[in-house]
Amino acid sequence: MKYLFALIIPYLLFSEHVTAQAWSKDTKVISLGLGAANYYHLGTTRAPLFGPTRGFYSPITGQLSVEGEFGVHQYVGVGFSTGFGGAAGSLFGSKGSINVPFGALANFHFYQLIEDKMGKNLHADVLDIFVGVNIGTGIGVIFYDNVSDQVVPLAFGGVHAGARWYFADKIGLTGQFGFGKSLIDLGLVFKLN
Repeated sequence: MKYLFALIIPYLLFSEHVTAQAWSKDTKVISLGLGAANYYHLGTTRAPLFGPTRGFYSPITGQLSVEGEFGVHQYVGVGFSTGFGGAAGSLFGSKGSINVPFGALANFHFYQLIEDKMGKNLHADVLDIFVGVNIGTGIGVIFYDNVSDQVVPLAFGGVHAGARWYFADKIGLTGQFGFGKSLIDLGLVFKLN
């Protein structure tokens, strides 16, 4: 994690390009968040009364997330999401699980579009509101008491909505909710340009 900060800090301190919009085609952001996720663990569940069952296991887990997004259009960005999380116990007889997801996302920054079309100052220079889609995979580990632990693939996909508020030129707060990569995610966002 400290290496990620070592890469971000020079961009924050020495970048000369400052945009008057919270989102534009040239925007590049990295966000760090903490929240809850709900990934599908594909494989065999081991319920204590019923034994092994084929299907999926979908616990709600705590999640430390890292996301990057890069502008490809005046109102559209694409990027990646990854993180690390886990949960203690479940209805399926496990002691807990950990997960390492990685995926792709695309966001439509409609608040900037609204300000541009209305011609009024809606503070889109410090506020960015967006909706998006996400899809991905990853690796999960499910821990059991009386049977062997399992390493299983993860899958996720869904929609999300979010907002970013920049209290400084290159640093802000971010929040997202939805389904797929996260149920809820709150954290910091850093502009890299």
